[in-house]
Amino acid sequence: MKKHFSMNMIGICGVVIAAVLVLLTLLAATGSFHYRKTELFIRTSSAEKKYDGKPLKSSQWFLVSGEVAKEHKLIVETRGSQTEIGKSENVASIRIEDTSGLDVTNQYEIKTEFGELEVERRKLSFISESAEKIWDGTPLVQHTVRLYDGSVYGDSTWEAYEFTDPIQVGLYRNTYQIRILDENGEDVSENYEIEREFGDLTIRQGYLLLASGSTTKEYDGLELTNDECRIVEGSVAPGHKLQMKAIGSIQEVGFCRNTIQAVIVDADGMDVTKLYDIQYNMGLLTINPRRLTIRTLDVTRPYYDSAVENDWSLVGGSLLAGDVLSVTTLQKSSSEYDEEVGTFDNSVLYYDIVNERDNKSRTGCYQISFQYGTLVLTE
Repeated sequence: MKKHFSMNMIGICGVVIAAVLVLLTLLAATGSFHYRKTELFIRTSSAEKKYDGKPLKSSQWFLVSGEVAKEHKLIVETRGSQTEIGKSENVASIRIEDTSGLDVTNQYEIKTEFGELEVERRKLSFISESAEKIWDGTPLVQHTVRLYDGSVYGDSTWEAYEFTDPIQVGLYRNTYQIRILDENGEDVSENYEIEREFGDLTIRQGYLLLASGSTTKEYDGLELTNDECRIVEGSVAPGHKLQMKAIGSIQEVGFCRNTIQAVIVDADGMDVTKLYDIQYNMGLLTINPRRLTIRTLDVTRPYYDSAVENDWSLVGGSLLAGDVLSVTTLQKSSSEYDEEVGTFDNSVLYYDIVNERDNKSRTGCYQISFQYGTLVLTE
């Protein structure tokens, strides 16, 4: 009896378990029941590069959080690719397999964060050469361009075109265009960041020779200038105006060039001096020393007497107002002849000219000649 009861109980339990399994299967199939899935957070890497015509890819990925079961295998395959200029996501396909290779991905709740693949433009910097010439009715051509920063990729080449070829007198920028061609001759300029710098093209009107005046005078303490300024050769173009003046100046003894300051403007007042090849024939401003003549007097005295105070005089030329001349003669400096009896030239041993207003020496502004008297020393 007990054995029969036990068998019945086992049968009942089996039926119940089977019924439960069937019920769970039905609930799962109708969406009324959900298993709690394991959460995974997967991130793919980012990458960037300058354009080179080749695809940019990155196979790196990271399991940021979560963990797959020991009997499961996580397979991540990055599929992102960026060849042209721009950005795109580094997308990936994700699959989880069990030990028998069956797909069990639906047992996990997977969150993703895709990195960025960015291809940037290659930077190229170009500059055109400068040139100039005198106007001759033909274009000024200068088609030399240098790539001074950056490089094109692979077998690509670059070329410059649409240059400025001016004919008329003026100042111009040597403008141009640049295009980049790949190995097949296709224009791929949009894949580059191109910077252009321009040289200068100058067509000059012609040659001008300007001259300033010369003046010479004797030192008088006043500034010496000469405003004379003229065109010796050449002429300015119609509508252009030459503004020139001589600006040389000197006040002390010596000489300097009478410098010319010249500016040429067009009808709008714009400075177009660079359009001319200007040469200068500058005059000289010269201040010569002021001439003086000093004569020492004849003096006869016993050698042991005191020197005569006023033993010289200014006999030629004149001092400027405020300039003071001081003279020391042989007669006043007994050390020169050791108080010996005899006859000597009453020569000048020392002289100086000082301006009493500023107490500065003006000796260099005078040219002095001497006439000597006789010094006779007796016993």
